[in-house]
Amino acid sequence: MGMKRGLFALGLAALVLAACENREAKQQEFPVVEAPNYDANIGPNGAAGITQALPMTLDAVRAAAPNYVVAQVQQQVEGEPFTAITLSAGDEVVFQINPTADGAHIHSITTDSTQARGPLGEIVGRSVFDAPEEETEFCASEQVQGAAGFACSTAADGRFWRVYRLPADYDGPSDPFDAIDPDVLHAATLAEMRWVAPRV
Repeated sequence: MGMKRGLFALGLAALVLAACENREAKQQEFPVVEAPNYDANIGPNGAAGITQALPMTLDAVRAAAPNYVVAQVQQQVEGEPFTAITLSAGDEVVFQINPTADGAHIHSITTDSTQARGPLGEIVGRSVFDAPEEETEFCASEQVQGAAGFACSTAADGRFWRVYRLPADYDGPSDPFDAIDPDVLHAATLAEMRWVAPRV
């Protein structure tokens, strides 16, 4: 009986140790997600704790996401310059905030960081095209970091978008979305998540 108890205690200790090591590994790999003071979520209702089209100012963003390092950065879309705001933790940019056309308010928040989490726990670069049907009612072809891909949401004016990159070895048609080989769709990798703010 004593020997059984000893073996049970050893087994329990091994399980506890494995759980601790697993938690430590997750904390090292995903320090932002595992930290209790960061909101690393993005979904239909907002991103990083931001749920509305705030003024596009450092003060407004800092107040809404106080634990992140908030900074302005210069970006370009099709040669057109604009000022974005980044939310960083440590050395990594977790979210980028993009302005409305007049630069006054938040238009959207995007992430291509493994430190962010989608509504189903999705991780950029690891999750594949497997979102619920009602959340992928509308899909459109999109260039993703210079490669073929597509973006999906609930509708053309959806609040939350998942952006996928097609496999590098896929050489079939990619535009329009319906031309993509259906067998290839579920091998597409999540490359970005995007929340679009309600209009002011």
